[in-house]
Amino acid sequence: MAKHPRRAPLSGEIAQRVVDLIAPTISHNINVMDEHGTIIACLDPARIGTLHRGAQRVIAEGRGVLVTDRGRESSDRPGANEPLIIDGQLCGVVGVTGDPHEVAPLARVVALTVQLLVAQSRDQDAVTRRHTEARDLVAALSSGTADPEAARARLAAAGLAPPWSLALWTAGLPRPDGSAAPPEPAETAVARVNADAGRRAAVLHGALWTVASGEGPGPDALGLPGDGRHTRTDPTGEIGVLLAHAEESRALCRYAGLIPALADPGPWSRTVAVAVAHLPARSLARLAGLAGDLSEAQRRTVLAAASTTSMQAAADALYVHRNTLLQRVERIRAATGLDPRRPDHLTTLQMALYACDALGVSHRP
Repeated sequence: MAKHPRRAPLSGEIAQRVVDLIAPTISHNINVMDEHGTIIACLDPARIGTLHRGAQRVIAEGRGVLVTDRGRESSDRPGANEPLIIDGQLCGVVGVTGDPHEVAPLARVVALTVQLLVAQSRDQDAVTRRHTEARDLVAALSSGTADPEAARARLAAAGLAPPWSLALWTAGLPRPDGSAAPPEPAETAVARVNADAGRRAAVLHGALWTVASGEGPGPDALGLPGDGRHTRTDPTGEIGVLLAHAEESRALCRYAGLIPALADPGPWSRTVAVAVAHLPARSLARLAGLAGDLSEAQRRTVLAAASTTSMQAAADALYVHRNTLLQRVERIRAATGLDPRRPDHLTTLQMALYACDALGVSHRP
């Protein structure tokens, strides 16, 4: 019989896990041997690490072997031994102890069962390992202490080549304290992302993070609900810029309301949002108090003025007459003591609105 090609070494941990699962269902001992014929899993701990001559014959000949005598210079016991074939490659041997002619049919069934369970365990372990590596990558990038070259090496090890982009998604409304709520649909998205090359995902700090080569996938591509919050950076080939983006994203996770809502993103400044996220709690509350009495129309007026180059451009963005806009500006000045026509006052008002979003302060209709 032709020999099977060899594959990566079989994990003793996985093999023992499988033996412990199967053994209670049959009345015979089960051994699993590695590609060298050494027992790596068995119900008898004393036999683990010992040599099995019958298994060596299975490996050498590529076929099942019956052992009829107890070994004197090995741990062989009478029984049947079958090749352990996974993905068409020989990676070990499965043995069932007992009268060799009686257990031979059982050994073939057990070998097939072990093959299936080992393959499944390997796949599950690989998925878990990818998830862990992705989480460690995101944690390192966002830590604020990452060395650029070490970060670059981590990205390369994950198969992520420059330019890189980073995205955040979190579900729904923020918690009462402003922080992001754990995104339940994100776990499915994590598995989908980490199964592909060129991108990695992890749930950390209450949000789903994706790090990708080039432009990362959007919420629609990941099957995420449209009522969440999302932001994505432009691809960059500079590791320092990526690390800055990651640190900024971690700051945004403190207050989910600072991340734009997919349903109504409106004008948004990442710089202002990050600055507000870093404010002390009392400063945040003080700022929110400045804009808490503004109506939704006045709020949109401030944001339009902050994201355009003139009052006329702001009026055009809001689809209102310039005089209507100026009337709103006067009401804003009267309510807050801050004039949106002054750049310094406008910046303060913009930050005040972001503070309201961070703390979940609602506006008048």
